[in-house]
Amino acid sequence: MTFLARMEPTERAEAIAVVASVFMAAGMISVAFLSGSVSVLAEGIDTCVDIITSIAVMIGLKLSKRRSKDFPYGLYKIENLVTIAIAALILFSAYALARESIDNLVSAQETVSKPWVAMATMAVVAVVTGLLAWNKGRVGRRENSPSLLADSRHSWTDAIASAGVVVGLGLNALGVPYVDSLMALAIAAILAWSGVQLLLSAVKVLLDASIEQEIIDLATATALADPRVRRVLAVDGRNSGSYRFLQVTLVPQSADLRDAEACAREVKVAVRSAVQNVESVQVELVSEDSATTMVAALLEADHTTIASGLGTAAAFALVACDPGRRSGPAGTQLVELPAGQGTAGSEILSAVTISKHGVDAVLVTADPPAGGPGYVLGANEVVVLCRPDLPTLQQVQSAARELHTERAGGQ
Repeated sequence: MTFLARMEPTERAEAIAVVASVFMAAGMISVAFLSGSVSVLAEGIDTCVDIITSIAVMIGLKLSKRRSKDFPYGLYKIENLVTIAIAALILFSAYALARESIDNLVSAQETVSKPWVAMATMAVVAVVTGLLAWNKGRVGRRENSPSLLADSRHSWTDAIASAGVVVGLGLNALGVPYVDSLMALAIAAILAWSGVQLLLSAVKVLLDASIEQEIIDLATATALADPRVRRVLAVDGRNSGSYRFLQVTLVPQSADLRDAEACAREVKVAVRSAVQNVESVQVELVSEDSATTMVAALLEADHTTIASGLGTAAAFALVACDPGRRSGPAGTQLVELPAGQGTAGSEILSAVTISKHGVDAVLVTADPPAGGPGYVLGANEVVVLCRPDLPTLQQVQSAARELHTERAGGQ
């Protein structure tokens, strides 16, 4: 027990699973030879695969945190490589199980002796495996471990398969033919599906797929909560094993270098506290002169048509107009406006909402904001761009560089 207490939570969950799996595998293989059940044998072999898998996960968790001269940033992605190995083992066991089951069906070998002993054994295995799967998933989600979550998913399929074997053995005992082999085929199909899903998820991370949108939104909101941040231009990131690496590009309120650097340090701390399992946060400070121009394109309710003015706008898209962008559409972020379109109060509230997002310009197709809304925008140095030649959001995105130049000329 002292040895387990010294382990990391993820390692402890795998160690418990290994010990339990050894006893379950021995019991199932023994009962399979005693009863002649191919489905029980398949589950026993699959549990042996689980033991190898759990040991591989433990090794991967340990190695992923190591740094060396050749890998100064750590071996975080080794967890995803372990996940691929797990997927390969699952697919191989599914293939072997399907082949054995088909051979039995073709040769009409379907004799199961002592079915009630086999049923009792598999019922215990199903319950224990389900408890192990629940524990792995709980620890994996808390620690954000992809390999442990992968193993948890595999264990859940094992628990379901074991319960299916119990049903198949019961039907076989009642005289229903071929149920044992057919149940083994069903288990093979479940294993194959699980293996493919795990393989795809691991490859996605290894290819540096974009980080989850909700993480980007959380990091953006956390940075904007700092009053020294004028606006956040971009949040990029990637997953690597259990960890996330983020880069935040922002415009500080102050032009003073010391104040801006202090702001960057605080944003780093705040983002690491708000977002789970962040290994690194890089903050890039961009001066106002070189920053991307942020245009609020007012949108109709369909979120694609540019509104004629504030009175008909249901939302706005924050369009990042980067003068250095040579091709491709500009990045956007959609923001809903307060309800109650068409009233003077709602238009002023909408102007305040737009100004709070630190935009440089508002784009409409016909009616420039006047009166109270126009005063709010003017007080916040927001330029109004009236462009009837840009009726859709897609056209606005394509004209990003042109809008940056027009905004600069309208100041």
